[in-house]
Amino acid sequence: MNGRKMAATVLAATLTGALGMSGCATPQDPGAPSSAPTTAAAAAGADDTTALLVLNDSLRAQLGDAYSDSWIENNSLHVAVTDESAAKLVSAAGAIPKLVTINAEQLEAALQAVSAWQAKLPAEQGAAIHKLIPDGNTSTLTIYVAPEQLDVVAQAAAQDKPAGDVPLVIKESMGLATPY
Repeated sequence: MNGRKMAATVLAATLTGALGMSGCATPQDPGAPSSAPTTAAAAAGADDTTALLVLNDSLRAQLGDAYSDSWIENNSLHVAVTDESAAKLVSAAGAIPKLVTINAEQLEAALQAVSAWQAKLPAEQGAAIHKLIPDGNTSTLTIYVAPEQLDVVAQAAAQDKPAGDVPLVIKESMGLATPY
């Protein structure tokens, strides 16, 4: 197995484990029979996902600053890119391009800036921010805030503009994530 396939396999296994631990997976009765994929179709689906992850790694390396984000939807790799030549490269590789305005580096910088801004907020406001999620598909950064501080944090964000040119979406949080 070459390095990229190994990395994709490890990534897929890690994501599967993370989803299971995050509560996204369906809880299982310890005495119930395993629901692990046993059919050829399920195995083929895993192979398809691995191939899409490998393709994504390759495209991300080729696209450089034009890359924003990617996701798998309907068994297809979608790649958000910032210019038309990158979109053509994505199409030629067999993935589905989406033109956006913000690249991955800008999203990461916005995420870091908002994290630093959060640390400077009054304690009750900073603690009310439960998660930050960058989204290259929409060129936004979403801030999830506890309901009792939502308006105050939204006003502070509108005034301070901590994400610079990256638009902020401020949503009500359902609470801090807790493990099972």
